[in-house]
Amino acid sequence: MAEDITWNQPANPPPPMFLGAKERNLVKQVNDELIERVIGQGIIYYPVSMKYTDYHPLYGEAIHKSFLSPIKVNALISWEGQTTTTGFGIDRRSSITINFHKRRLTEDQDLKVQEGDFVLYGNLFYEIVTLSQPRQLFGQVEHKMEIAAKCIRARDGVFEESTLPTVSIDKFKLAQEKIVNIEVLTIPSGCKICVPKLSAADVDSLDYRTLEEFVAEPCKYKGYQFYLGDAGSSPIAPFTISNKWYFNENCVWYPSPFFKRNK
Repeated sequence: MAEDITWNQPANPPPPMFLGAKERNLVKQVNDELIERVIGQGIIYYPVSMKYTDYHPLYGEAIHKSFLSPIKVNALISWEGQTTTTGFGIDRRSSITINFHKRRLTEDQDLKVQEGDFVLYGNLFYEIVTLSQPRQLFGQVEHKMEIAAKCIRARDGVFEESTLPTVSIDKFKLAQEKIVNIEVLTIPSGCKICVPKLSAADVDSLDYRTLEEFVAEPCKYKGYQFYLGDAGSSPIAPFTISNKWYFNENCVWYPSPFFKRNK
């Protein structure tokens, strides 16, 4: 009996040959490396705490905003220049546009960008006023590639920076610093926030002695942050959680509230 070679239309169309999940993951990997290792632009992101912010009981306006711990985010940043208005006197305000890699934020850093949040770029604070998602990945409507945030410089008093730790995005690798005496941890005076990756797996390592110094002298490192990859078998309190960012605010170390859910 001859084989039946009659063509039957499938119930669902076949997936695209070269535009599937593997290709999307490749694009994500390339963009991550390009933005973080080649271009190297970054901001400090201050998300507003919906839980602890004081809202007006009638109008819903935030009287005093409370913020979660800041997080460093790499992105593509465009300086839009400075504009001058003269309607009620001379007013100069600068603006920037931040292009976030969407999958990097949502999948790796578990961060949701919202209007009203603040960012630190250079030595200036900016407020996010508008958001858009202008680019699709491979023209697929269900896959957005970036989040574009239009930001204007925050006016004095709007963002109470005096209540926050002094920060900047200067990079400094503690692991590369040779420490001769653990009681004197050498850190450049211009480095306000440090972003090294430490591990407490080896109690005889430089990283472990650095964590001990952070615990012994917390007030020396106000405004600093670091990433703890491995808390080790004998954790040093309060650094007891692995794969976690830690921040020093007013001489107290806190773990970052950001995390990634297991799928």
